[in-house]
Amino acid sequence: MRHTDKERLDWMEKLDGMGLISDDAGRWAVSSGGVQNIPDPEKPIAISTVFAVEAEQWHKSIRRAIDYAIEAEGK
Repeated sequence: MRHTDKERLDWMEKLDGMGLISDDAGRWAVSSGGVQNIPDPEKPIAISTVFAVEAEQWHKSIRRAIDYAIEAEGK
C-alpha cells in the first residue's frame, strides 16, 4: 500500500527511538533495533547510536522504506 507524504511524516513523528537511515549506497531503512546512550529529556545532547538493519528493510527510496516500516508494524 502506498501512503501520502503527509501520512508518512505523521507516522514518523509518532515514533520514539526509530531512525530513518541511509547506508551511503543509495538505500534507506527505518529501524528501531540498536543501542544508544540515554538522551536528556530536557535538551538535545550529542548521542551515539548504532542501528541493526535486516537486509529486507533496505529500499531504494525514502518513501518505500517508510511504507515498508508502516506495513511491517501492522503485521
